Amino acid sequence: MVMGYLKFILFLIILNISFFAPYKAYISNPPNVNVNTVDVESGDSINEVISKFSSHNLINKIFLKLYMKANQLNDFKVGEYSIKNKDMNEIISNMSNGTTITHKITINEGMNIYQLEEIIDNSYLENDCSFLKCLDKDLPFKEGILYPDTYFYKKGMKSSLILKKSHKKLNEYVDPFFINNDRINSLNKYQVLILSSIVEKEAGNDNEKPLIAGVFLKRLSINMRLQADPTIIYGLLPNFDGDIKKSDILNKNNQYNTYMINGLPPTPISISSKSSILAVINGIPGDYLFFVADSPNSHFFSKTYDEHLNKIKEIGLDK
Repeated sequence: MVMGYLKFILFLIILNISFFAPYKAYISNPPNVNVNTVDVESGDSINEVISKFSSHNLINKIFLKLYMKANQLNDFKVGEYSIKNKDMNEIISNMSNGTTITHKITINEGMNIYQLEEIIDNSYLENDCSFLKCLDKDLPFKEGILYPDTYFYKKGMKSSLILKKSHKKLNEYVDPFFINNDRINSLNKYQVLILSSIVEKEAGNDNEKPLIAGVFLKRLSINMRLQADPTIIYGLLPNFDGDIKKSDILNKNNQYNTYMINGLPPTPISISSKSSILAVINGIPGDYLFFVADSPNSHFFSKTYDEHLNKIKEIGLDK
């Protein structure tokens, strides 16, 4: 009787050493591979997925089958998964539950349509809305019609879903000002978005945006040209070399050259922040007609051209 009991104990020990210990080690440890992410694609079997990041010999296949059955798991969901620093237990659970990686893309204020195209192309999104061609819009332009924010997505998601959401958010922010007539000046929605994009590119900080808006509104009110360098640059994109030349300033063929054209350019030149939009919506023609950068983040404002020229000389921009 004792010998039979001892044999049974010995059998359990051998079984534990030969099966349960390796099973526990397989399930409880990370796979020994230099892979951080794994894609589960449509049509992949469970064995095919595991083979992408783990030695999948006969014993491991048995371990996997037992684990899946014990935990009532049937398949893996399609998607991209992080396996870095995760044990097999967590990896299998995530793949069974569809706990995929979440990516983010940030649409920044001041960004133009060319920069937007670049960040989408460099993301994990499927670019099905190149240069915003997918948007149903009530505006006569495609530039500057998005709401700056951070948006979250899964690998392979269509960019149109994010861009339509962003455009909707912009309309939800801007439209009430016009529906409720809750604004000071008479600019329409198109004009507000165009001018606010110029303010966005010119301003060094949020506090001076109302002043810059006031300068441009003053110029518009007296039929003075806006003379904004960022508009010239936009008209030279996507091939601008970083240097505005005298020939660029005198170029009458650049429809964004506000040194040559009267009034506003035909479209916004960037995505505008809420602060730039508010500065324009609440803006009135101010006392200043000129401004010049006197630091990397601020401008000096002048009422007269002589005062403006003196400041330019003072800071050495006339050399």
